Amino acid sequence: MEKARRIKILVTRNPFDGHVSGYNVIATRLRDEGMEVVLGGAQFTQEIADTAIQEDVDFIGYRIMAGDSPVLVEKLFQTLKEKGADIPVIVGGVIPPADKSRLKEMGVVAVFGPGSSAKSIAECLQGYLSQTVKEV
Repeated sequence: MEKARRIKILVTRNPFDGHVSGYNVIATRLRDEGMEVVLGGAQFTQEIADTAIQEDVDFIGYRIMAGDSPVLVEKLFQTLKEKGADIPVIVGGVIPPADKSRLKEMGVVAVFGPGSSAKSIAECLQGYLSQTVKEV
């Protein structure tokens, strides 16, 4: 059986989100699940895109607890596109159901709310990669 490749993820959060405990917990638990975690801290969209590109991550994990998540994610997607980067994004936090649907329509891979396990996040990301990686 082939071993799944190690996922590299940038974990970042909205600068206007003063709560950091969930951010720290998820970063630690994703490491425990075998992922390489790049801690971005509180970043604006330009910084998120720059860090993701410089670190050559597989995913951006964007924690949003304050603000309008669709607006923030749309700005992130625009910035990534301007930089020629196609990096999948997952979102975590307290996201209203209507925003969750909108985020998925925009191209967010998955939205994880409070209580989501790192194992379920890791399985989701590995599943996404196996669907997008083509055999050579």
